[in-house]
Amino acid sequence: MGQKIKKLMLVNILFYINNFILIILSNTSGLEDLAAIWFFTPFVLILFTTSMLESSRRTQVKQLKRFSLLDFILRCIIVIINFLVISGFIKLEYLYLIVLGIIFMIVNLYLERKINKQIQLHHLQNKDEIGLTKKEIDDLCEDYATDQSILYNKTPNEKEEIKGVYKSTFFVGYSYVLIFLLIGIGTFAFNFFGEQNRIIILTIAFLLLGIYFYLTNKKFTLFLTDRKQRKKISLRDNISFIVGLSIIYIMQGYIHIGTGTFNFLGIFVAIIFFIPTIKTNQLIRDEFYKINNKYLNR
Repeated sequence: MGQKIKKLMLVNILFYINNFILIILSNTSGLEDLAAIWFFTPFVLILFTTSMLESSRRTQVKQLKRFSLLDFILRCIIVIINFLVISGFIKLEYLYLIVLGIIFMIVNLYLERKINKQIQLHHLQNKDEIGLTKKEIDDLCEDYATDQSILYNKTPNEKEEIKGVYKSTFFVGYSYVLIFLLIGIGTFAFNFFGEQNRIIILTIAFLLLGIYFYLTNKKFTLFLTDRKQRKKISLRDNISFIVGLSIIYIMQGYIHIGTGTFNFLGIFVAIIFFIPTIKTNQLIRDEFYKINNKYLNR
């Protein structure tokens, strides 16, 4: 079973377990204290289940695309149902909600096994596209940070290609750290530190955002050589990211500040705007696998 599908199945199981915990917390204490914070987690976890959706989009296997899309849509449906029931918009017993979640989880796992079979079949027909194992990835990262032996006996153009994909992948890792910091500050800092410290919080957020845009620019420069395409994707990702971040900061920093509450629907909508950035980062990671697989042991 491939590394990517294993990771998807693991995150999928964690996603449903997290939902069950949220349902139990909401049933016992309502949307207060820990449950109020936990309510936010499914919207974050679901973003980590889009990797197969993006990968399948770039293949020519129609059945793989359909399975991957359906797999993701099922998780979206369960998130929406949980949101509507826990928020009180729909009346449904919490026991039925858990049973429904178990059914959806089983269907998701079944679909992911079907996806894995399709991937294996595709790899047998296209052996050059087989990805790297986790051990190979770890060894390559360690090697690049120390000896850079992967660059030995390579032409100047090949060296530049390898260096570019490594550096852009590193920038992806740093940008994810900043994304989590910016979302965390916007979601929790205003309620924790209060309205009197709002300017300080916004100042820290702007500084982090400046660093984020600097790293993003470096990432795109290394990953996309076509200036027109780079400008288009950079503009799309940055604008959508700013819109999503603005929704969180306006909701939590001005509308809900001091109330001890979260605007869950607003935050959910905001996170949707982060999807283009996550998709681009996944493309860079896929390119990392592709380039290293191309030059490994060569």
